[in-house]
Amino acid sequence: MSVVVFVNENCWKPAGKNACIVTLSGLAFAEIDYDGFCRKLINLKEKFFKRQDIGGYPLRGRLLLNRRSLDSYRKREFVQELFSLGRLQKGVVFSFTKSYQQSPHDKIEKPDIDLSAGQERSNEMFPFLLERVNAFTLERHPGRMANLIFKLEDRTQSKSISEEIMQLVYKSPYAQGFQGISGAPMFMPSSHSPGLQAADVFAYIINQHQGGRYEMKDFYSEVESLQYVSSYEVDDYQLRGINVIS
Repeated sequence: MSVVVFVNENCWKPAGKNACIVTLSGLAFAEIDYDGFCRKLINLKEKFFKRQDIGGYPLRGRLLLNRRSLDSYRKREFVQELFSLGRLQKGVVFSFTKSYQQSPHDKIEKPDIDLSAGQERSNEMFPFLLERVNAFTLERHPGRMANLIFKLEDRTQSKSISEEIMQLVYKSPYAQGFQGISGAPMFMPSSHSPGLQAADVFAYIINQHQGGRYEMKDFYSEVESLQYVSSYEVDDYQLRGINVIS
């Protein structure tokens, strides 16, 4: 059995700030645990949102946890159930967040809109994410490979991601160390991927918290409890899944 890692990018430009907060995150499961996660999440969505079709009500962090949605007890309760399900099925979270300066003339200042950060920004963080995923796979699932799964969007973006991942895994100076990751990423429609949907919710929470949104504090603590923490130390520090790049 392999490991599946659902990768998501989330970006937020806080109102009144000339910076875009970009988060690249991953949500990992052993394949056998992910099957149970899918079954239970589909049932949860049916219970909370009365949708019986598989692709009905695709989860998005900005739709579940924007300021207006936080007034909904049902949505808040659902997110708590999502955390519990993640723990039950042994989901593991990774993320890297970085602040990018933008032009002061940029007028996009709506805090709850998921912005496109530009593929070159998330590509810059791929080596950091792959390093953690590789360490996790080698440590927790020796002999297995992690398969990276991205949201299927346009052909140009998918090609860019594929080239970047293959370059890192097969041809970069890091390549010899990436023994726990497949260099051939996969792409799926998020509407029919419970893993990508959950990854979007977790990435949104991390991104909003790192950007200073105080309402996310308790939600962030739940996500943080799911992060990868290595049992080994590197330079007197444990490798952790959730990180901020200065």
